[in-house]
Amino acid sequence: MNTFIDEGIAHIARVMRPALHGELGGSYLPSAYWRQRLYQILDTTHLSNAQLRKVDGLLLELDEFDLCTKLPAARQPQLQLAQ
Repeated sequence: MNTFIDEGIAHIARVMRPALHGELGGSYLPSAYWRQRLYQILDTTHLSNAQLRKVDGLLLELDEFDLCTKLPAARQPQLQLAQ
């Protein structure tokens, strides 16, 4: 088991939630940033089952965060296509 990978996953788990929810009323690091960091971990090496489960759990948290912070369809800005 690679402890460097474990430390990276643990760091993301500690820092991701506060960064997403931000103490000053908004996120200061978006979910796309955290998703990219987790995908980099997935791409770097073979992970153990425990490591894969932790990364998967964090990705699921990001999915849930994205769903909860999405504007309702009625409040989303309408895009106009050029004709």
